[in-house]
Amino acid sequence: MQANYGAASSSRLSKDPEEARFFKRGNSAPLTAGLLIADVVGAGVLAMGQAVAQLGWMVAIPAIFLMLAMNAHIMILVWRVQKIHPAAKSYKDLACMTMERAQPEFLNLAKRVVVVGQYTFIFATLSLYTLSIGQGLGMFFYDLHSCLPMVTFIGCMLLLPMNTSARFLGSFSGSVVFNCLCTVGTVLIPILWLMHEGVEVTRPAHSEFVGVASQLSLSSLVTSASTFAFAFSGQFLLCEIMSEMDDLEEFPKAYLVYSLPFQAAAFLGVGLSVYYFRGSAALGMIVQEIPFGFIERLAASCLVGHILITYVIKSVVLSKGLLEEFEKSKIIANGDTWLSWYCMMVLIVGASWFMAQIVPFFADFVSLLGATLTPLIAFIVPLLLYGLCISTNDAKASVLEKAVMALELLLSCVVLVYGTASTLVNIFEKWDQYGYPFACHCQNLWRTCSCSPNRMECPA
Repeated sequence: MQANYGAASSSRLSKDPEEARFFKRGNSAPLTAGLLIADVVGAGVLAMGQAVAQLGWMVAIPAIFLMLAMNAHIMILVWRVQKIHPAAKSYKDLACMTMERAQPEFLNLAKRVVVVGQYTFIFATLSLYTLSIGQGLGMFFYDLHSCLPMVTFIGCMLLLPMNTSARFLGSFSGSVVFNCLCTVGTVLIPILWLMHEGVEVTRPAHSEFVGVASQLSLSSLVTSASTFAFAFSGQFLLCEIMSEMDDLEEFPKAYLVYSLPFQAAAFLGVGLSVYYFRGSAALGMIVQEIPFGFIERLAASCLVGHILITYVIKSVVLSKGLLEEFEKSKIIANGDTWLSWYCMMVLIVGASWFMAQIVPFFADFVSLLGATLTPLIAFIVPLLLYGLCISTNDAKASVLEKAVMALELLLSCVVLVYGTASTLVNIFEKWDQYGYPFACHCQNLWRTCSCSPNRMECPA
């Protein structure tokens, strides 16, 4: 039961009989829901506590439901466009087929925007994963006092053998269950520890748990919305997942009935739990909410295991897609060789390490992805595609739905422009406070009061 996320290179599947075994059509609605959950519930959920703390629970709950509803509506719009163009096997195919029918003169532009946007998002997400692996290793070996660039480099050395040996997603057939267990452990271990200790111990005296945060501003509202957008969106690989369904008509059931309630419970549960027990003192990553020790090392181990497997899955998709694009553009002669695969994987892992040092702050990295690429590729492009289908009479929308689409487009543009600016300001400020790119960045990694005052009992 492997998902063919690598549909960007679906034209190659017939060349490799071993690979073709793992990419079979006919996924059921429950399996599709599981793939959607596995794709969406990842790094974004780890930053939910701080995103909720920036708003207060009374503001955060409707904001989360609003972003979930908006994301659900746009997912359904993508499904409707997919039904119009059932031959589409990837996001690129869907955009090109829609544009070719509605605005053929802009076909090449649409292809470039979607391909560059989708692959840039996957690469940026891999950079976030690289940062997460480095922070996880740093939290596990908190007494060694190794700087962040070095532990992320060690994490990349762990990634390379896994990436270079996996040319298709079925390479690690047993990793799916392992990945799920690690994801659950990463989230539940800190929450169970917080529950065991109680709010009297876990919430600092200066921390607030209120309906509306005292520091609430437009900047914090848009920043949290960016985090929610990144956490909820699954449009980047949605076409690949839908192309494998046995019955495309069952997608609303898979998403709305099975997947969406689980996502809502997971994101709300994690965000509100962390905020309740930690208050406004909530940190950028949920694992950092517990003190140094065996429990923290156990949670850090789960984090590293989860991110390693997720990195491999997404890097396979990116490498296949880039090799195909390079071969089409005559940049390389043959993208099917192992040498091409090795070189591409080394390039991806190395570039993701470099990018992780540019933005070495987990929560801000999540917000940056949620403010830049997520609104553009996950929200604006699907809205425009469905609008084009309406213009060619391939799809219909009521006046109310058109108004909703206009509001969603406006909100996406606000998050894209204001959210990007606000997040960049936060990153620049943290550069001044904690150190510039490639600095040591020991925050919350070393067991010292100078690096981790929020995780230890330190003198005032």
